[in-house]
Amino acid sequence: MDIHFKEKAVDLLLADSQKIYKLIHQQKNYLCLDCPAFEEVVDTHMFGFSKKIEFAIHMEIISEQKGQRMLSDLEKYVSEVYDDVFEEKKKK
Repeated sequence: MDIHFKEKAVDLLLADSQKIYKLIHQQKNYLCLDCPAFEEVVDTHMFGFSKKIEFAIHMEIISEQKGQRMLSDLEKYVSEVYDDVFEEKKKK
């Protein structure tokens, strides 16, 4: 597979993950993370991203280890943001 194609594909995956990070971060600022609609949006984005990662692994664009790390990092961020927001709400 062409190296430029792989680089472009990885760049697109990274851009997708950054969009999810940005979406979550923006909502954190509005403290609307516990809204059911937002949770559904995050779940949908995470599911779609996981399918893209799965496809990239299957096509040997990225290694399984790298794909799992990308998903894990994003899931960890989501969890940390939720923890932070719920801790803030407990203090109030």
